[in-house]
Order: sequence, then C-alpha cells, then structure tokens
Amino acid sequence: MITKVKDFSLDRTLNSGQIFSFFKEGDYWYSFVDKPSAFRQIGDSLECYGIDKESAKELFGLNDKINEIKAEIDKDDFIDKAIRYSGSLRVVKSGIWPATLGFILSIQSNINLILRRIKTMSNYYGVEGEINGKALKSFPSFEKIYEKGYDKLKQFNLGFRTKFVFSAAEYFYKNEINEGFTEEEIRNALININGIGEKVLDCILLYGMHNLSAFPMDVWILRTLSLYYGSILGKSKSYKDKRKSMTDYFGRYAGYAQMFIFDYSRLNAIRSKI
Repeated sequence: MITKVKDFSLDRTLNSGQIFSFFKEGDYWYSFVDKPSAFRQIGDSLECYGIDKESAKELFGLNDKINEIKAEIDKDDFIDKAIRYSGSLRVVKSGIWPATLGFILSIQSNINLILRRIKTMSNYYGVEGEINGKALKSFPSFEKIYEKGYDKLKQFNLGFRTKFVFSAAEYFYKNEINEGFTEEEIRNALININGIGEKVLDCILLYGMHNLSAFPMDVWILRTLSLYYGSILGKSKSYKDKRKSMTDYFGRYAGYAQMFIFDYSRLNAIRSKI
C-alpha cells in the first residue's frame, strides 16, 4: 500500500527518540508489535506493508492538522526555529505497552542503548514473524516478560530498571488498561507502577496515546527551557508546576512544541547557561 505524504520524514520521525518498536535495515523500517510491518519512504510516497492505510496514518500522526498545529504553537523566536528545523516530524501513537516499556528503559539512558536492549529482549521474548521475506521477532510483550519471571529478566543487564520493567509487566498482566481509558484513568493506573513517575507518564501519554497536550520534561529539555523559557517557568519548582507553565503557554498542542524543542535542541547541542 502506498500513501502520499507532505512535509513528513519517516526517518526523522522514527529517529527522534519517541518510539522504540522500529529498527531500520537497508531502506526499510521494520516493526512487529501486533503483526509484522515494513515501511519505506521515497519522496512524498510512503510505502506500507502489513498494515492498512488508516492504521499507518494513525501510527505516524499523519491525520494531525500539522499546519494548524505549527501556527498555534509558533509563539516565539526559539520555537519558530525549532519548527523550521524539526517540522517534518510527527508525534507517533505507539500504544500504551510499547511506550511504557520504552520509556522505562529510557530512564538515565540514551536512544541507541534503549533500542539495543529492546532488540535483545525481542530475540528472547518475541514470537517469530515475517514480512516481505524478512524474518522478525516481535516486540517484548508484558505477558511473556511476566510469565518467564523476574530472574529471566535479569539476564538483560537492565540495572535498576529491571524491577521497574517487571513491575510494569506484572501490572499490565493483572490489570485491564486500554486506549478507551480517559487520561485521568491512565494517570491513576500507571502512576502506581514502580518506576513510572510524572516524566515517564507524560511520555506514555504523548507518544503512546497521542495525547497532544502532554509535555514530558527530562533533564535535557529542562536545561533548554531554563535558557529560553525562564520567564514562562517563573519561580516554578516542581515538575508539575513547570509542566503546567509550558502547557498553559503552548496550549492544546504543547506536545508538538515539546517534540520540536527536544529534537532541535538535541541535534544542535543547545545547552543551558546554568
């Protein structure tokens, strides 16, 4: 299946640290969460295999009214530069469990290490699949992680994250949680999982659930915000107060502002003065 895209980069989107269930080999990006799929972009054409057009558009945020979003968040010189630099990215919708596992593993880590760990875990926990002649192993499911037990999980050298991953797998195994839940219900559920704090939760809401008002903040983006948005943050001390200041400023599409700021800052080595 081929769909036309405009002002969209598959590579930039999947390399931006917002989704960890894809890997690239040759010209193709591969993923196997529910079923094997493969993607390739050539110019304004996006080739999709193993997935229908509407599901692909939802996954990659291609239904978002991107011009309206950019215009609404373009409130200052810095975000304007970030939009111009990172405007071909889209906020993905990776799903609750893939986002939960990925962002737990992101704690005090980096993108390449997260991807390596997930691929190694997929080789052990995943089931076999195939797409276009390419053999794949599925994304590590919470069922397999929980059923094989905590001791098996320790072999992946996740450090302190081991107990967090197992806690999350156990919670998902024993409790119902799905996309039909409200934001408040998801927050109230996931915040009880060992290792999920406000930042990881916001990442799950934005990149797992496509809640475009979420504004996750890690150490990197907080440094950038302190430099360029000090007057907006004011005297806010807590994570929640800082997040509220930024979401009040950027509005209903604050999540896109966060992604553009993070991507622009990360790739241009922007540092805070403090």
